[in-house]
Amino acid sequence: MKPRTIKYYITEAVRSVVYNRFMSIAGIFAVASSIFIVAIFYSIGANVEYFMNHLESQMGMAVRLDETLTEAQRVTLEQRVRELQHVSSVTFLPREEALANMERTLGEAAVRGLDRDNPLRDSLIVELTDLGFHDDVERAILNMRSDGVAEIHSDAEFARTLTMISNVVSIISVVLVLILAGISVIIITNTIRITVNARKTEINIMKYVGATDWFIRWPFVIEGMIIGLLGGAVPAILCWFGYRRVISAINDIPQLNFIEFLPHEHIMAYVVPFSLILGMLIGLIGSITSVKRHLKV
Repeated sequence: MKPRTIKYYITEAVRSVVYNRFMSIAGIFAVASSIFIVAIFYSIGANVEYFMNHLESQMGMAVRLDETLTEAQRVTLEQRVRELQHVSSVTFLPREEALANMERTLGEAAVRGLDRDNPLRDSLIVELTDLGFHDDVERAILNMRSDGVAEIHSDAEFARTLTMISNVVSIISVVLVLILAGISVIIITNTIRITVNARKTEINIMKYVGATDWFIRWPFVIEGMIIGLLGGAVPAILCWFGYRRVISAINDIPQLNFIEFLPHEHIMAYVVPFSLILGMLIGLIGSITSVKRHLKV
């Protein structure tokens, strides 16, 4: 393809975008709105997953041991638990160390006198590779009661809630991508169709003088890609400046400062190219669909 021909395609596409600016703006707004909502749900989903991974590294399952367990039996049990699927690590916590941890957390007054008659048990602190397998691991350990497992202390309900939230966010994100992308394609299709109808006479003349199908189509295809690209650039810019502000505002709330968020650079490394590429794809699909339906060649 000659440079002069490419220049002609781009010039015609830009001219059409400017001439039909109201419909172009509508198309840009539709694409921007759709991608912005998708970007928000992606950011939420990515941070939920990141937060869950962070909790997985901190949230353990405390396996209380039978007081009659010998040292050799305890080592054997610890090895069996360590070999279970979805268990990342097992740490032995003596009752004396557990009491010391309680003293550091609650204060000396809260545990005064307990050092002479320690009510705590020796424990195994079990960390999981994935909170989604919490119940499976818990059942497997409970089956070891005859080997010295007294009881299990864990935040099972909290783990299930986090897993459910993560799954719901993922499903909603996929559904929104499909629905909003479809709406954007329809609007861009109508935008290009108006341009095609307005230039029917010009297109017929071009056909009579021997213009090929793609010579006629390319300006419309590029026009759709320009609208889609601009529509993708808007949410990319909004997310670039908005993400850091939102995270900062949440961190300023004392009750929520325990939440860990993905760094700005990590999120933007996905959101910005995703927005631009998805916008161009939506514009490309919309323009090709419109030309195929409404351009009589």
